[in-house]
Amino acid sequence: MPDPISFRIKKKFDRYIHDPILAFLVVPFLIILKVMPYTFSSYLCGYFFKAIAPFTKYQKRVMGNLKIAFPEKNNSELLKISKKQWFNFGQIVGEYPHTNKIIDSKKVETIGLDKIKKGPAILVGAHLGNWEFTLRIAQLAGRRAGYVFRPINNWILNKILIQKNKSINADFFKKGRLAAIGMSNKLKNNEIIGLLSDQHLREGIMVPFFGKKIPTPKTAALMCLKWHVPIYMVRVERFDGTSFRMTIEDKLKIPKSKTDDKKIYEITKLISKRIEEWIVDHPEQWLWAHRRWGK
Repeated sequence: MPDPISFRIKKKFDRYIHDPILAFLVVPFLIILKVMPYTFSSYLCGYFFKAIAPFTKYQKRVMGNLKIAFPEKNNSELLKISKKQWFNFGQIVGEYPHTNKIIDSKKVETIGLDKIKKGPAILVGAHLGNWEFTLRIAQLAGRRAGYVFRPINNWILNKILIQKNKSINADFFKKGRLAAIGMSNKLKNNEIIGLLSDQHLREGIMVPFFGKKIPTPKTAALMCLKWHVPIYMVRVERFDGTSFRMTIEDKLKIPKSKTDDKKIYEITKLISKRIEEWIVDHPEQWLWAHRRWGK
């Protein structure tokens, strides 16, 4: 059945008008940020987002999510956290063109790299601190990892993202069936894969997160059991503005359940619980603007 005419018109509009205009605005902005010192770029974007984002439609979602996670806090406390998280998000934007430079400048302390220098491993992180650095953790350990990426809707910006990722010693698999095959092959070949497991996933399993059961990615648990590979949680923390620490924690203890379904649930629950603990420690460093608890 052919696409409705309105849908085809929208696709043409996006490809030849909307996407080029947006790229025309974004690309010069990224170039300007890149020529700035990374500290200045980080703080400039941090203050910009802190000033502007609370007045956007996303602020309502941020405050709603914060109320779910911290029902004991009053509105003033939650508002303060929301502004700090916008500042952190802005810093991530400002640091995006400088990822290599920040790592090379020794501003990212790493703990536990020796744990993944040999053998296969599943690394699980979250949208905390500056999560862009999680793409480099295996590289810093002298390994080549595999990651799944979701293409950006804007085809021009997506090409830029793909080009930027080429500088990373890693394999990137487009989300979908081929990504599952690619990630499985990495583990079969005694290599490393990395996942972020703190987003809403309709196909996930219902696991508690801040007291509410929500769909949660189970990929790490599935692959851990299928290929008998250890899971290591990778925590990213921001300190003093533009200093960071990445910690590879001890391997996750696999629960001794009778069935694989129960094991998958328990492993996913452990991962979700650990991410929750990280967020409680630094609530201002998590991405509260995504739909973790659905609409």
